[in-house]
Amino acid sequence: MVAEESKVEIPASEKLAEIIAEVAGCHKCPLAQTRNKTVPGEGSPTAEIMFVGEGPGRDEDETGRPFVGRAGKFLDELIASLPMRREDVYIANIVKCRPPNNRDPERAEVDQCSDYLTQQIEIIDPLVIVPLGRHALGWFMPELRITQSNGKIFRNNNRVLMPLLHPSSGLRNPEHKRMLQEGIHNLRDAILEGIRIRNEIDQRSRIPIDRKHESPRSAPPADLETAASDTNSESESTVVEQAEAVALAETSPAESSVNLFERPQTRDEIQAELNRQRAIDAAEEAAEGQTEKLVVDDRQASFF
Repeated sequence: MVAEESKVEIPASEKLAEIIAEVAGCHKCPLAQTRNKTVPGEGSPTAEIMFVGEGPGRDEDETGRPFVGRAGKFLDELIASLPMRREDVYIANIVKCRPPNNRDPERAEVDQCSDYLTQQIEIIDPLVIVPLGRHALGWFMPELRITQSNGKIFRNNNRVLMPLLHPSSGLRNPEHKRMLQEGIHNLRDAILEGIRIRNEIDQRSRIPIDRKHESPRSAPPADLETAASDTNSESESTVVEQAEAVALAETSPAESSVNLFERPQTRDEIQAELNRQRAIDAAEEAAEGQTEKLVVDDRQASFF
């Protein structure tokens, strides 16, 4: 009897490489006629955090890499302040070619290019998506305003969004720079919410939490349907490992995190949540060694 052939899961890095190759040969819209290089995106294929901008600028068009100009250097500083490395996250844009004279991309151009970003999100499956600037935020949640949403946490069809002002606005406006420097540090809480959502979905479908053992993925959110190897970072601990015990203990079939995060949080709510997390963290440390540690993910992204 011939043994049944087992399905071989294609690594995320290979899937992303296919998209990069497809983007390189793309001529779906007029931007292909004026571009120098395509800018598909770069970073860890298993990133916990995905930054999404609007489109490439001059420096990006020349190098083929996202966010490498002055705004990109400021974004690197923000990421390093977490602390993390650029290699730990994934950075992409809605359109993959530079609009002439840095104009806003036209609606038809966005529509033609959106499928690439949708595929990247589904492959990477980040815990948190960070739209950078009003145009990127509008692609996900057009009803929101970027200045009012900066650093706040939203749940959008089982995805966690934490919008930030575009780094270029921080270079022009000192107040926006301060807002960016403060807002990016809410990513820890956004990741906690991402873990809670994933646990909630896993409990409903009885899917194992460890996605590295080829567990089935949850279905992609409907609104995103319209719209490279592991990093091998040797951080001492990951934010997922630190947050998982908290998220799993607090998530139950009868208790969902929608109520807290379906709207912008007030400062008092954020502070209360942080105080509660610290109390739970202290209890977890006291119990360390008595219970076996849960492994959620082997992605490396140290926040502490």
